Amino acid sequence: MNSLKLIPILLITVIKSFAQSDGPRMTTERWAEDLDYLNRKIQKQFNSFVPGIKDDFNLEVDALRKRLVNLKNYEVACEIQRVLSTLDDGHTELNIGHRTVGFHRVPLSIYFFEDELYILAAHKEFEKLVGGRIIGIGSMSMTEAYQRLKGNMSRDNDMEYLHAGPSYLILTELLACLGVSESPEESSFTVKLSNEETVTHVLKGLDVTSYQSGDWVSVHSIGDVKTPLYLSDRRTSYWYTYLPETEIMYFNFSRTNNQKGQPSIKKVVNEMLKEIDRLTPKKLVIDFRLNNGGNYHLTRPLVDGIKARSWLNQKGRVWAITGRRTFSASSTACIFLKRETETQLIGEPGRTHPNKAQNNEYMTLPNSGFLIEYTTRIKKHWPEYPDLDRIPVDVEISPIFESYAAGRDIVMEYLSGN
Repeated sequence: MNSLKLIPILLITVIKSFAQSDGPRMTTERWAEDLDYLNRKIQKQFNSFVPGIKDDFNLEVDALRKRLVNLKNYEVACEIQRVLSTLDDGHTELNIGHRTVGFHRVPLSIYFFEDELYILAAHKEFEKLVGGRIIGIGSMSMTEAYQRLKGNMSRDNDMEYLHAGPSYLILTELLACLGVSESPEESSFTVKLSNEETVTHVLKGLDVTSYQSGDWVSVHSIGDVKTPLYLSDRRTSYWYTYLPETEIMYFNFSRTNNQKGQPSIKKVVNEMLKEIDRLTPKKLVIDFRLNNGGNYHLTRPLVDGIKARSWLNQKGRVWAITGRRTFSASSTACIFLKRETETQLIGEPGRTHPNKAQNNEYMTLPNSGFLIEYTTRIKKHWPEYPDLDRIPVDVEISPIFESYAAGRDIVMEYLSGN
């Protein structure tokens, strides 16, 4: 079995799977050149509805430039991440998992359930920790470390903290920068186990290859539970199946781009609509929980197909599931569905502001090679609600650890019984 499959799918994060690299030799002068390049790009191309925000960014960059001589390379990376977060935009951030950043992570896979941080998987040698709650990191309580982290995170709303926070809290260099841990090479984690025993382990940071290729043990593999439907096919970006016992047509929409080697989104949607016409299901469920974006124009066949079927386009018959990972194009698709159809949203709110980014670009800093994403075009997709920082759900259901560990999908259970 591929060990990567044991890492819980709920923890698909902003950290990309690049090989580790020491990167180029950086000096204060070369860092200053990178900051100047970054600032020029932001001043010229970044867009926001917030007046004066680029002026504030310019001041932040200038202050960082003056401190470069006193900072280690990994501390500069953390500071660039922090400075970008001041732009208050979820699409604008340093790709902290890129090989040129070179951060290390401890061999844990963690996730927030409400305000508790659980260990969902670990390398085999730390199997005892799986299913436990992290109550302390380094010199701080988990809550203190989490609050310290938020100042470094780009976001549209606070769902981003829940989504990406766990992936950042395992980065040893970042924990050291934040003053949570003393060493950039390791950090201690205090865990309350499922039997209520409290243990503390000092965990060394691993490069991304060693992290991913480790012998993983998960809460699901330990419990030998069945994988929930929405996690059952992670290789295909969009697929559907009919559930005869509940008369639900289920559409898993985990990426809003046409997938190479697979039929287009339009083709799959049209095939599903034909099946819907044939079977006349009681409900259509569109699952965006794992969808972090793409091209929202590709969702038009789905929206238009629902609109064209008056018997289907009724309150209570079409549901879209969203979660903390739901972002960008998938969130825009939810706006289309809410504005133009009778679709109701269920689950957690997504992490997208409905009236911010329209398009984003990438830049590579010339010396460090750091990869940075940034917003270049903005649009108010839901101008009727200018004060919302998220797309609200009609029925809010947050993940529960005990249900997740048992392999249950409480959102689908709700939809099947109502």
